[in-house]
Amino acid sequence: MKKTLSFIIISLTAFCAYAQNLYIGSFYVTTTDTESLYGDGNNKWANRRTIICDMFNFEQPDLLGLQGATNTQISFIKTRLTGYGLAGNILYKNTLQLDSCGTVTDMPDGSACSWARLRKGETAFYVFNISFSATTTVASSSATRLLTAIGEINPDKLPTFIVGNLGVSESTTAYNRLNGRYPDSYTKAATVSAEFGTVNNFDLAANHGTSRFDFVFVPRTATVQAYGQLQYGYYTQESDGSHKRRLPSTHFPVMAKVTLP
Repeated sequence: MKKTLSFIIISLTAFCAYAQNLYIGSFYVTTTDTESLYGDGNNKWANRRTIICDMFNFEQPDLLGLQGATNTQISFIKTRLTGYGLAGNILYKNTLQLDSCGTVTDMPDGSACSWARLRKGETAFYVFNISFSATTTVASSSATRLLTAIGEINPDKLPTFIVGNLGVSESTTAYNRLNGRYPDSYTKAATVSAEFGTVNNFDLAANHGTSRFDFVFVPRTATVQAYGQLQYGYYTQESDGSHKRRLPSTHFPVMAKVTLP
């Protein structure tokens, strides 16, 4: 009995030593070029940027793919986050090791994808950060190109994550193509906290949709403990002296807590 118990303890210890927990997210920032298209103009970057950095400094994700952001915005966020490196538009905690990074070539017009190969302990993995066109057919061809590119960039078939803005919802071909190879963390999670769809257009009260456009796709071998949207907010004082609750972006950040075996 003692020998059996000792074997179980050793086996569990070995499993814990190799299994890696990761907190992974995607955030569509909304560029300074387009933010004025929404609301009354008080959703400007100068008002939003502090709450964005505070939000992620508190959450401390291991990986965060950024989309819909200018280089100036990405630089601001990176500079004000504690203990993070930057691979293109992918933020990663300094406890991870960056092996290599780049962009996917030959993406259809209107779509883009960056990637990074990272390592946590002895576990190496890839993350692909997507920002696809909102045109259904282009998003579909973008998903096809991405899947081909993953095979080219990751011939060893290391665990692969896809995060980002799909441009279209989960009811489309683009989603089905990615989800068929890399499961959607939303559907795989043991616990889900997602009150709305992922797009809010800076107006929480008016957002009654349930469609999701922002995703964290995970390796088939991964266990997803939890998935959630971050619904942080802040207040601005209005011209009449009242205060209005505002949101950090036109999209909610989406996050997943994942374990790689």
